[in-house]
Amino acid sequence: MATTIKEDADAQVTFEDQQKINKFARTNVKLQDIKEELKAKQKELENLEFAEEELMMQEGDDAPIPYPLSFSLSEAK
Repeated sequence: MATTIKEDADAQVTFEDQQKINKFARTNVKLQDIKEELKAKQKELENLEFAEEELMMQEGDDAPIPYPLSFSLSEAK
């Protein structure tokens, strides 16, 4: 059993195999980036839906609805 593990560690990787490994790694990084972006978009959607619900509850009130006139640089991104 130990011999098999040693043989696997000494395996030669062809140029084509290395190219496939690199392509997989790049694609996997893109996938992770897209997953993070999706998570951020879902959080933004959740916040907007919450804000919509809050506005709908205040619809009957005559109180003014506060909203920002400008954003900080960190919020503008």
